Amino acid sequence: MSYTQFWFTHNRPFEPLNVQVQVMTVTGKIVWTRNQVVNTEGFLSREITWDGKDDFGDKIGKGVYIYKLTVKSTMTNKKTEKYEKLVIL
Repeated sequence: MSYTQFWFTHNRPFEPLNVQVQVMTVTGKIVWTRNQVVNTEGFLSREITWDGKDDFGDKIGKGVYIYKLTVKSTMTNKKTEKYEKLVIL
């Protein structure tokens, strides 16, 4: 795996968004976390990428993982969360 790109759509164009992506095992152990401020002109963000390594810089094993995407508005403090499955081949 070279890298994974996390895409999401939102309804806050031109507004800086605080975004957190957490990749975890199916048992809930967090292996990687990224906090990033994202600013897009439209309704699609694809700014967050991941090289497949854990927070210690080691490659994670093949298998099924879960990722949690949290997006928070910097203007209204409204927040939304979403969980998705991620398969590493």
